[in-house]
Amino acid sequence: MHTQTIFELSQEAERLLQLSLQNLEALSTMPAAMLDNATSALTGETSNVLPLHFSTRGLEAQQSMLNNELRKITRLEMVLAIVGTMKAGKSTTINAIVGTEVLPNRNRPMTALPTLIRHTPGQKEPVLHFSHVAPIDTLIKQMQKKARQLRSRQAGATVRN
Repeated sequence: MHTQTIFELSQEAERLLQLSLQNLEALSTMPAAMLDNATSALTGETSNVLPLHFSTRGLEAQQSMLNNELRKITRLEMVLAIVGTMKAGKSTTINAIVGTEVLPNRNRPMTALPTLIRHTPGQKEPVLHFSHVAPIDTLIKQMQKKARQLRSRQAGATVRN
């Protein structure tokens, strides 16, 4: 049931975005939409006669934004921000939405950093990506160094016994 509803909603959103893009294209061919370019070319003035969203740059920005939204709709991408205090059930909520445990939910805080979850069709196992890897790399190297030191101490203690 949910899959059919999501499909129908995405189809309608795609249709509306395509219609909006067609309307912007038609608007950009109208002489008034080019008034800001013609005026500035003749007078050397850079001030817009029309509001920015009806200028050539404004139309291009709107087309770019609509194309980006169309790409997200066709790929079924969405961004959903879930914010709350510690231990408020954010991870549990996300796991319920996704339908599987992608985030741990334990008796102690687990996701202290902002976390982006991206669905990749066909991918079954989650992949963890860090945007700031340097602190993690430093921590791993420190842990490896400590582990080597512990092993060498344990090996030395074994040889003496």
